[in-house]
Amino acid sequence: MSVQNERLDPLLSEYIQENPTISYVQPTDPWIIQKFISGVEILFGRKKIESIYDQLKQSPFDVECFFTAALKATQIESCYDDKKLAALPSKGPLVFVANHPFGVVDGLALCDMAIKARGNFRILINAMLCQDRDLARHFLPIDFRETKAAVKNNIRTKKMAQQCLEDDIPLLVFPAGFVSTADRKGFGKVVDAPWTTFAAKVIRDAEATVVPIYFRGQNSRIFHLASHLAEPLRMALLLNEASNKFGSKLVSEIGDPIPWSELDKVGNRQQLTAYLYEKVQGLAIKPSK
Repeated sequence: MSVQNERLDPLLSEYIQENPTISYVQPTDPWIIQKFISGVEILFGRKKIESIYDQLKQSPFDVECFFTAALKATQIESCYDDKKLAALPSKGPLVFVANHPFGVVDGLALCDMAIKARGNFRILINAMLCQDRDLARHFLPIDFRETKAAVKNNIRTKKMAQQCLEDDIPLLVFPAGFVSTADRKGFGKVVDAPWTTFAAKVIRDAEATVVPIYFRGQNSRIFHLASHLAEPLRMALLLNEASNKFGSKLVSEIGDPIPWSELDKVGNRQQLTAYLYEKVQGLAIKPSK
């Protein structure tokens, strides 16, 4: 059965919209916050992004082509070592873990890598970006609402993540869960938020191989300053940061796959999380030629 003909999980159906928008607006936010985030998004790039999305959706959906086409339409050149990608195992549970400096565009590039490596993927992603019926089949929604329903949905997402690894579908994870932010009130070093142990848990449960990925670069200083002022302003500027990357190079480093036989020696979930963090950050140092 093709992915397009698979029955959509009821969890995903909750987020599907007949007329999808690309927005970080939470329906449970106060009305004034919703209007603020939506207004800033529209002012700083959302219409541009949605226009490209609408163009892409005019063609019959094919996940093996969609993300490559999206990178082409946005004129983003995803630069990495093709040989590293080709060397990844073709079978068995596989988890990509990466830093998260940008938001939308590093997710876009990571999906494209997984498609080229295995022809399929599931990515943990903000539930508000799971509105498209075709794309949602490849998304595992993380619901940030402070509700009992959100907690229940996130538990279901974890089970879906475990199932995809059992089915040899690569799992893509940004363990920080949030876009990297500069410390010192926005003037300091840009760092990932503390990594959660979720990736380590599913890796241990599935005895998966891990592919560390490091994305070079960072969002604008304005974004980092705004991140320390108010969360709604930070969320509102994420699409602006995405549109600012159009027409640029997105450079990433692909590390050597780490087999479970090596990961099994690391220790508990916290130790494994720290180990994977160091593996990803270590890719920031260019290898000697």
